[in-house]
Amino acid sequence: MTLHELVKQISSALEEASFDAPDVEARYFVADAAGMDDRDLMLHDFQEADAQTVSRAGDFLTRRLRHEPWQYILGHAPFRDLDLAVGPGCLIPRPETEYMLDFVMGKIPHGGSVCELGVGSGAVSLSIASERPDTWVTGVELSPDAMVWAKRNLERLGVKNVTFLAGDLFDPVPAGTRFDLIAANLPYIPEPMRAELPENVRDYEPEEALFAGIDGLDVIARAIKKIPQFLNPAGIMIFELDPCHAERAARLAEEAGLDDVRLIHDQYGVIRFLKARAQAV
Repeated sequence: MTLHELVKQISSALEEASFDAPDVEARYFVADAAGMDDRDLMLHDFQEADAQTVSRAGDFLTRRLRHEPWQYILGHAPFRDLDLAVGPGCLIPRPETEYMLDFVMGKIPHGGSVCELGVGSGAVSLSIASERPDTWVTGVELSPDAMVWAKRNLERLGVKNVTFLAGDLFDPVPAGTRFDLIAANLPYIPEPMRAELPENVRDYEPEEALFAGIDGLDVIARAIKKIPQFLNPAGIMIFELDPCHAERAARLAEEAGLDDVRLIHDQYGVIRFLKARAQAV
């Protein structure tokens, strides 16, 4: 069996099970099983697949058919220019969050300071730090399991201008510290929606990174109330949220005394982000 035929076999099984991108996932699995990246696989499609490759790819397929996220199966996930180690205990970085960084990256002043609330794998903090080495980034994470992945990625990437703090929201941030940008992708799914989530999310990703009370706003509301204490004058906050919370979250930002409160659409045309600015001096 060639690698090309193995890809087709796995793709057919995924398609039969109604996965959204069977061809893409099949290539990921076979490439990883063969010790290649996806680009190498394109050059070796008609190479014979050895027994170890077939066995590993079959194991990947078995796990995927149980709806385990392909990122957990392979142990890594792409995010902007980074390849991040991920696994059980940390939220898998999403394309929507990449778009959030497209919007704010150029708005961080030279030599600026950034805070990320809820770092998960470290995707946002490490992307900002690697793309803007002039900045200093502080990331806060409550979950010890997620912090393991964030620190693993920090060590792998060798980024020097990041520090991670363990704790809830701003609790571990030293008093008097202020930032030019505060970014967050905090849990925002209402608990009653648990049963409606796809199995790969509901059954595998950490619930503390997904759910936030009955209406989904518990954590975001607590964070917004504290934002003015931690933003420099004219500093920016940007939070990812569920579209159903958009108007309520915007009102919370206005009530907290923030200016220029705006709702921003993601790359799919869906309201996904709340942006606001601290009052200028």
